This record gives sequence, structure tokens and C-alpha cells, in this order.
Amino acid sequence: MTRGKGGMIVQQWPKLAASGFALAAYIWALRGVMGPSHTAATLIWALVGLAALATVSYLWKRWWLSALVAGIIAESLLAAHDLHRLLAVLLLCAFAALVGWWSNLTLHWPLRAWQAFLAVGLLVAVSLSLSAMLALHQAPLHTSEVGVVVILYLSTPPWEWAVVVSALRQSHALTRFIAERYRWTQASGRYLLWGVVSGLGLVVLTALIVNVESEGFHIRVRANNPFVTHPALNHHQWWAAALVAFAVVVLAPLAEEALFRGVLFASLRERWGVFLGSIVSAGVFGLAHLDLTLFIPLGVAGLVLNMLYDRTGSLIPSTVAHATLNTVSVMTALGIGGVIH
Repeated sequence: MTRGKGGMIVQQWPKLAASGFALAAYIWALRGVMGPSHTAATLIWALVGLAALATVSYLWKRWWLSALVAGIIAESLLAAHDLHRLLAVLLLCAFAALVGWWSNLTLHWPLRAWQAFLAVGLLVAVSLSLSAMLALHQAPLHTSEVGVVVILYLSTPPWEWAVVVSALRQSHALTRFIAERYRWTQASGRYLLWGVVSGLGLVVLTALIVNVESEGFHIRVRANNPFVTHPALNHHQWWAAALVAFAVVVLAPLAEEALFRGVLFASLRERWGVFLGSIVSAGVFGLAHLDLTLFIPLGVAGLVLNMLYDRTGSLIPSTVAHATLNTVSVMTALGIGGVIH
């Protein structure tokens, strides 16, 4: 019996070491967030702390223990116990509990509908928890700084990949998913062409929809292009624009297609059929960009991307189409901003 327990400890020591390291990183990051750092540094501390908290909660698989430890540590480090900081601590506890509960779920591929929605909901929880983490800072933060914009756009896709990988790993489908959805075959060259053509078509289609919304229904459509919403990027060092462009053109399409097409639509299609699954997942894709004025054009784009995935069974064409759409958007904005000469 003793040997059996010793063997279990030996087998579990990597997980114990990783959770201990992550817990120390969570404490260290909280101290950084609550310190006098400037905005970009505070955001980095907050992201490190949130990733560490998610790691601990995922490894422990005990939602109540994760929430309890997260709350006790954050509360003990608070310099001031005002209402909004206490609410922020409660949000961190809820995030830890959600991740711990998710990690303990028995998943089967394709996911059930509520599990697929929960996967997307985890990203909402990440956004809320990041705001909660930043609320622990001593002073107001200036989120329009160029450095902050760069960090936010580079850090979002990894969270999406983390959700995708965890869902596939827990459903024992990760290896098969990669092999089937990204496999290069004789048809892949044709898929690349379909992706480029579809992406250019989406440029025209979404532009027409936005024009109808603004001219026909007098809806003031707000751009979600970072080079439009943050004009300082157009006049900053070239590396800032390059990093954000890389995140928008390469990282975001890869991550979003894996999540919204590879996990959400694929699961809803098996449970609800192609038509209803495509409509609902496209609607979620439109809502996920957090701008109701862009819900219809992005929802329509989601329908086209769903169709590409459904027809081919591969994520290559939808990812290329998504990247093409984003590339044209970025190039247009950069050209108008004067960065491209």
C-alpha cells in the first residue's frame, strides 16, 4: 500500500510542481497589479496572474478549493477594502470556480450544445476577470495607450487556443482534430484558393451590408479595426503596427476559426443540424465581437465561413478567408493612416 501511494506521488509530482509554481506566480502577479506600475506593465501583471490562476484551477479540478484560495490570497493582499475591489475579488473567485468546474467535466466529441456554449463563455469570463484583476490597481488605467493595445491584441488568441485545446483534450479528440482539420491533401491547394476568393467576397459583402445599415437605416456603425479605433497606432513606431497587424491577420483567424468553426459550429451541427447550427454559431460569432452595430455583417461572415468548413471538412479555407478579410481591412486602414507609403 505504501509503495502504491509513493508511486502515485511520483506520478503526480509534475502536476504538483506546476500548480505550486502557478500559485506562486499568481501571488507575485497580484503584487505587481496592486503596485504603482504604469498601465502596460500592470496589464502584463494582470495577464500573468490570470493565466496562473487558470492553471492552478485547471490542475486542481476542485472548483470550491480554487475559488477559496484565489479569494483568500487576493483579499489578504488588498491595500484598501472598498466595494469595487471586493467585487473584483469575487469575480476572480468565480473565474477560478468556473475553470475548476470545466476541467472536471467529462466531455465527448462532438461536444454537447451547452458544453460548446460554455467553451465560448469561458472567454467572456476571461474578459470579465481581466477587468477585475485590473480593478485591483491603485490608480485609473489608460487603456488607449499603444502598448496596451498591442498587448491586448497579442494576448487574446492564446486564450482562445487554450479553450480549444482544453475542450479537445478532455474529449480525447485533440490529435484527431489536428490531423483531420488541418491535414494537407491534394485538395488543399484548391481550398486555399477558395479561401482567398471567399475572403475577397466577404470584403465586398460586409461593406455592402455596412453601407445599407448606415445609409438606409442611419445606423452609426463603429469599426472594430484597431488601426481605426486607435489612430495612435498609425503614428507610432512601426513595430507596434506590425505586431497588431500580425495578431489581426494571422493569430486571430487561426484561433477564432478553431473555436467558432472547429468547436462551436462542429458541435452544434452534430446536435442540431447544419442549418440551425450554422445560424446559431454565426450569431454567437457576431456577438462575440462585442459591437451590436457589427452584428449583422459579422454574422453573415460567420455563415459564409461555416459553409466553407461544412463543405470541405477542413479549417484551412475558412481560416484563409478570415485572414484575407482581415488583411484587406488592415491594409486599407494603414493606407489611410499614412503608415504605408
